[in-house]
Amino acid sequence: MLGAVALAICTLFAVNLVLTGTASSIRHYLPWLLLVAWALYLLFWRPCLLIRVDGLGVHNILRDHDIPFSELTGVRVLQSVSFDTAAGRIASWGAPGAGKLGPRMHTGPDGARTMGPLPHTQSTVQSAWDAWERRQPIAGTHDGGSPIPGNAASQPGPQATVTTRWNAPAAVVGVLLAALAIAGALM
Repeated sequence: MLGAVALAICTLFAVNLVLTGTASSIRHYLPWLLLVAWALYLLFWRPCLLIRVDGLGVHNILRDHDIPFSELTGVRVLQSVSFDTAAGRIASWGAPGAGKLGPRMHTGPDGARTMGPLPHTQSTVQSAWDAWERRQPIAGTHDGGSPIPGNAASQPGPQATVTTRWNAPAAVVGVLLAALAIAGALM
């Protein structure tokens, strides 16, 4: 919501500047508005977690990660979400966490304290992961298909690798807008 409001304000300022500004003011201020709008897009809209049939797609500000379920060893949902893989831990900037205070505790009528339901992100990822495991052949797994914690090699199905890549277009657009803003300020 904050990102949408901030982007709407940048858009209103840019339209107002183009409609009422002079050529000099447009040259000086429009690149800065575009740079701020691009930064808001990168911070608030680009980060996301995609749950696919065969794995997860983690899109952070300038990096993208493809995590096949065969390489996933654990899901951590605290204030942020991270995935333990055979290649290391990968944080997701765009997945909702468990909140500021973590998962909620419930007190039963007998005074016993129990954990509440899993955070939505964790239950959704776990459901997709479980569905993927059920579709894989069971041969070669240790106890009927359940993975050994922390060991991706025990996961069923063909082995794939975690791929990580830079999002070059996002970086190039940001560098070009920064160059335009500096050039506009120096003119």
